[in-house]
Amino acid sequence: MLEPRTGLKEVNFQLVQTIADQQITQDRLNLQLTRLKLMYDFVSALNAAQTVNEIYQIALNGICAALRTPRAAVLSSSANSLRYQESVGIGEDYKQAIEAFFASSMSSVPIKVHPFPHCAVLPSDRTLQAICLQENIGALAIFPLEYERRHIGDIVTYFDTPRQFSEEEVQLTQTIVTYIAIALTRKQAEQALKESQQFIQRIADTTPSILYIYDIEEKRNIYCNQAITHILGYTPTEIQKMGDSLLQTVVHPEDLVSIQEHYESIRHKTLEDLFVHEYRLIDIHGNWKWFYSQETVFLRNADGLVKQTIGSASDITDLKEVETRLQSSLTEKEVLLREVHHRVKNNLSVVDSLLWMQARYVKDEEALKSLTDSQRRIHTMSLIHEQLYHSQDVGKIDFCEYLQRLVVNLYSSTSFNTNQIELKLDIHPTLLNIDMAISMGLIVNEVITNAFKHAFPNHKGLVEVILYEGGDDHLDQQHLHLIIKDNGIGIPHHINFQETASLGLRLVRILAQQLRGEIELSCVLGTSFHFSFPNK
Repeated sequence: MLEPRTGLKEVNFQLVQTIADQQITQDRLNLQLTRLKLMYDFVSALNAAQTVNEIYQIALNGICAALRTPRAAVLSSSANSLRYQESVGIGEDYKQAIEAFFASSMSSVPIKVHPFPHCAVLPSDRTLQAICLQENIGALAIFPLEYERRHIGDIVTYFDTPRQFSEEEVQLTQTIVTYIAIALTRKQAEQALKESQQFIQRIADTTPSILYIYDIEEKRNIYCNQAITHILGYTPTEIQKMGDSLLQTVVHPEDLVSIQEHYESIRHKTLEDLFVHEYRLIDIHGNWKWFYSQETVFLRNADGLVKQTIGSASDITDLKEVETRLQSSLTEKEVLLREVHHRVKNNLSVVDSLLWMQARYVKDEEALKSLTDSQRRIHTMSLIHEQLYHSQDVGKIDFCEYLQRLVVNLYSSTSFNTNQIELKLDIHPTLLNIDMAISMGLIVNEVITNAFKHAFPNHKGLVEVILYEGGDDHLDQQHLHLIIKDNGIGIPHHINFQETASLGLRLVRILAQQLRGEIELSCVLGTSFHFSFPNK
């Protein structure tokens, strides 16, 4: 009878043991579930926090619950200072004493990143120990907040007596600290991004030009700053609500096609160039305003085509009005200037006629010759003003065309015929201002007239006129070259060109000096004058 009872006791004992083990396992599972729920609530609270201070409060509540202590603090540190960001259960006098201690140059305790602690003890520095004992702190543990190798700060927990943390407490605390570091990093990044966006937005809204982003594919505005309200009267929201009808709504009909072609050309650009164009937009009151835009690529599609551009549009309406007034004024001045040239030409013609009438009563050959020479010089200047009167550019004259007319007129005024004197012109197109053209015209008049008078006593020969820009290779554009030569008898050896009393040759020297030109005279085969003038 004893054996069955003994076996029954053993079975009962094993059953009780099994039930106890199951209960322990169940309790552990319940504890783990409770901690998981607490951790889930803790992480959810961290993620829902709106500010860094809220994260600090949640972090302190979580760390205090995990380590069963009512006192903790969040600290930040730099090279030579330590600062309490948030705390619970710690007096202000204690915090000020700790901050003053680390700010003091007498502190021998370096501020550094601590390893993750497995126990709570008093600091080794006697001054710190005294400060802690005054606050009834018997031990403390410093948990570093680190994320991606960046030290964010520290969490310090305070205890009445030194204590060792269990492995479970260490793991739980490490998890809590990690989540706190992640939440702080994310929130700090969000705040930095928000501050950066606010900074950029303030810059954009205070910029006097319209800043915008235009989507070429969707043909609508994505963004514009507040300047559009000041300039055109529309709000950014109203512009965006126009959608793909934006261009047809605000762009001048005469500029619409060019705007559309502008964006179509940008769409296929491969380089990040700066694109500029001018156009007119209508404001909220129905007034048209001119704008000058500069754009560049903002976003491309996966296939490389330009999707969006970012640009700046400046109101140039006032500049356009000034330009219109200046153009109108310039047109009026050109008309007046042409009239001036026309009147000068007429006045010179009157003087020419008076000299011709005076010549009819002059019997002296030398005096008559002087009058005739003066008439030619007046006619030379008259041609300049006549050509400027008919020219498109009243500031410049086509000296090539003028020279042809001048030489032909001088040739036709002589008693030679085409069988006696051959005239050869090699003249390149050249634009000159009126002062230089008149001086060079007078030089040509004197030299060619002198050749016609003295070079061909036998009435047979050749006169050449050559005009070009550049050096001998015609590449140097800094000088203008004029060559007048003949194959006549040449200047007699006893006549010194530099000291001759001849009015014509003296006039040639004076005019060349006024133009800062150089003269090369050759009498080897006839006479050759080579003038070189700085090309202004």
